[in-house]
Amino acid sequence: MLITDPQATASTGNQTVARAKEIHNFINGEYVPGQRWFEKRSPLNNAVIAKVAEAGRAEVDAAVAAAQAALKGAWGRMSLAQRVEVLYAVADGINRRFDDFLAAEVEDTGKPMSLARHVDIPRGAANFKIFADVVKNVPTEFFEMPTPDGVGAINYAMRRPVGVVGVICPWNLPLLLMTWKVGPALACGNTVVVKPSEETPQTAALLGEVMNAAGVPPGVYNVVHGFGPSSTGEF
Repeated sequence: MLITDPQATASTGNQTVARAKEIHNFINGEYVPGQRWFEKRSPLNNAVIAKVAEAGRAEVDAAVAAAQAALKGAWGRMSLAQRVEVLYAVADGINRRFDDFLAAEVEDTGKPMSLARHVDIPRGAANFKIFADVVKNVPTEFFEMPTPDGVGAINYAMRRPVGVVGVICPWNLPLLLMTWKVGPALACGNTVVVKPSEETPQTAALLGEVMNAAGVPPGVYNVVHGFGPSSTGEF
């Protein structure tokens, strides 16, 4: 996530000051800075808690290109059973780093820790297993039907990924509502480019580390930070 330790310090003349955390975009399995930065402020006291890399057109295009390449590459070649196994590993990875996600979510949103501990983080992790199980257990649709010529016909359904899915996330339940969209998209074999709310960027960025550790191929999950018009959302 390329977040600098908030306890780390830097010398400025005769003073030692806390170094701001940095939250980067996550593109093709790597953390990438932007051309511009914006401040992430605490909802509790308006103090600057991080600076966030704002994605421009180049970063958004790179994220989409990475997602398209992954769709045609390693992710696209995985079987449903393999995708399910990887998404289970993502869920387990979130739970292993539960405290990290909890701290990030509380710092971003200002919500009570008890609420995030019992709702946001566990449900955010569970979404990957829930939607993997849903897709895994969808029955095959196959049936015969009569035709006017008496020959008959066979009807069947083919389920294929639709492509690269753009995921725009709100600020009130950042991890939970983000994985509510990312989980089913990945379970169905798609790839994603996520734009979290500029108010709550941390858990989406942190999830990139979990994706890499779980063996998700580069380009499957991408995160671009920014705003709406004249920023990331426009591109």
